[in-house]
Amino acid sequence: MSIASERAKLASLRARTDRQLIVLIRSELERGLYLADTCAASDCPCDGQHRAEVELAYTDALRLLPRIDDLSQAERRRIEAQLSQLQGTLDRLPVSGQSRTRTAGA
Repeated sequence: MSIASERAKLASLRARTDRQLIVLIRSELERGLYLADTCAASDCPCDGQHRAEVELAYTDALRLLPRIDDLSQAERRRIEAQLSQLQGTLDRLPVSGQSRTRTAGA
């Protein structure tokens, strides 16, 4: 097998890996947003396990993002917007042991 052929196969494998990482990041962000939104919007208490799952989805997506070599600027902006949205929702969730407080507008 020639070096050019090996490089082409490695480039193809890397491109496929990048696509799979993008799908994984999107899935983690969607899962985290769903859990966070459900917890923030419901009257049922958000326990520490729910918050931990949201935090894990956020940190996993954040950790994987720099590992993608071939990411368009548009896709990067979409993912970063979702990360920001998830962080904002996470900031509004009660920390384990804190009670949920309602404001007049909530």
